[in-house]
Amino acid sequence: MRIVTRAIATCGLIFLAGCASTGDGNGNQGRQPSDFRDVAVEIPELGREFVRRGSFISPAAISQINTAASRSDVLDLLGAPGDESSDEWWFYNVNLPVGNAGDYLVCQYRVAFDGLDQVVAADWRRPQCQSRYNELLQPDVQEITLSSDVLFGYDSAEISLEGKTELDVAASVVVEKIKLDRVLVVGHTDRIGPDAYNVSLSKRRADAVRNYLVSQGVPDYLVTAEGRGAAEPVVVCDGTRVTAALKSCLQPNRRVQITIHGQR
Repeated sequence: MRIVTRAIATCGLIFLAGCASTGDGNGNQGRQPSDFRDVAVEIPELGREFVRRGSFISPAAISQINTAASRSDVLDLLGAPGDESSDEWWFYNVNLPVGNAGDYLVCQYRVAFDGLDQVVAADWRRPQCQSRYNELLQPDVQEITLSSDVLFGYDSAEISLEGKTELDVAASVVVEKIKLDRVLVVGHTDRIGPDAYNVSLSKRRADAVRNYLVSQGVPDYLVTAEGRGAAEPVVVCDGTRVTAALKSCLQPNRRVQITIHGQR
């Protein structure tokens, strides 16, 4: 799969070289992709002239390129440009990840400068590259909901051994698989008991989960905790008398939600 995906990306670049709106010195001023003939070859026959090798540059770094940036800013953020570059234009071949198998699309990104070395324009040469870049800029949001009955003992904010096992899984996702923006931990209770007490208990439980995640390597300054008591139930159960049946019915409301914002 990886070879096929990369071959498709590479073959697409056969058209890329002639798509610049500024021309390439060979009479290609203003030409469109449709002006170029298709080239079909077997993968083993692809020579070096068909292969464009890119670098892995963070979309977050690219997003900082704007008209307030200087040439030195671009160099710090993106590194040295490619061989096709000039004083007016800097070109970069960027690997944009696609899918979950380590595949990527090789895309050409260009930055234009004025005579004072200030950025005047920056764009992707192909629309599918712009589209994929936009997708990568959008943070992933992953929500993990854990039952308070698993995390804590009755009327307690001390995490149980079983609860720590569950939180270890959540922490591994945050630390190992996500380029983290922030984490929000929200505690919830059922409606049994006084409202003020439920808000306090939910906050203490959220704080306990937050502190455990931090102890497992999640950056302290990126994790916040809130307690919302019984204000946001997910199920509604009839009855006012506290019975085993009512407690069982209300169980889904006793929970801690961990919302993870970041990029994979």
